[in-house]
Amino acid sequence: MLRAESRPERPDWGPLLVALLAGDESAVQAVFERARAHRMDLAAVARDLVEPALEQVGTMWQRGEISIAEEHLATALVARAFQLGARDVPLPGLGAPRLVLVCPAGEFHDLGARIVAEIGRQEGWQVEFLGANLPREAAIHFVSMRQPDAVGLSIALAAHVVSCAPLVKEIRKVAPGAKVLAGGLAFRLDPALVPLAGVDACVSDAVALRDWLRANRPSARKAPRLPKKLLQKPARTAR
Repeated sequence: MLRAESRPERPDWGPLLVALLAGDESAVQAVFERARAHRMDLAAVARDLVEPALEQVGTMWQRGEISIAEEHLATALVARAFQLGARDVPLPGLGAPRLVLVCPAGEFHDLGARIVAEIGRQEGWQVEFLGANLPREAAIHFVSMRQPDAVGLSIALAAHVVSCAPLVKEIRKVAPGAKVLAGGLAFRLDPALVPLAGVDACVSDAVALRDWLRANRPSARKAPRLPKKLLQKPARTAR
């Protein structure tokens, strides 16, 4: 008789929810510190604690049980906790792979991308996060200049998935060596939207992202060459 394989229990995210609803930054930090003591990395914290807690906060706001101000405070507390949790992560070395993160035009929810940025740095990637609501032209111009190894698109609203595909095509045109991935609430709520985005990969959560970064880490970049003008010794002036 085959026995069902036991799965490890997910950590209890209840204490984080209570701390967020109370607006208690010290309690939020304590939850993160306990997770760190249990050897949870940032990706596991995001998937197992932050994601379910914030989803519950969002549900409570939709029901009118908390105000929009309280919902915004919960988001800010999580962002602050991630910044502090990543304070010991060393900066990537010269030649590390580069990841550019974009919240396309109309996407104002940038917490997920901020968390991704910290996870990427933890995995040894140079991460450049361009903020929320980035115009298409600005995104394409930046990607064409930086020539990253990967571009991540954060999509929270399902209505923006269709417009994501033309953006992906333009990214591939100006940076043919970059892999394009997407993630966000829109895809978690409706996985059927994934093919419409036209990306190389769609990550369902922070741990999936971490694993993708590890599996798709390219070889080290060559150090950029300095212009000859900067290498020349300055001419001596006559006294």
